[in-house]
Amino acid sequence: MSLLHRPYFWFFSFTILFLLSLDFWRWDQRISLALFQLPSWLFYFVILQGGLVLAVAGISSTLWQKTERDQ
Repeated sequence: MSLLHRPYFWFFSFTILFLLSLDFWRWDQRISLALFQLPSWLFYFVILQGGLVLAVAGISSTLWQKTERDQ
């Protein structure tokens, strides 16, 4: 059984994504504008959302059970 087929792997993956989304280290940071005059946290948010998309795609392709009706 590969690592991707273990539920604990996905539990820890989603837990890490959740903890990274809390963003404790930037609470006291001043607002600064980055590329295209957008706030820098926006790029961090987009990267986290990409990780979430990959995690949901991975869990649905490995642990999703097919029913008899789907086959």
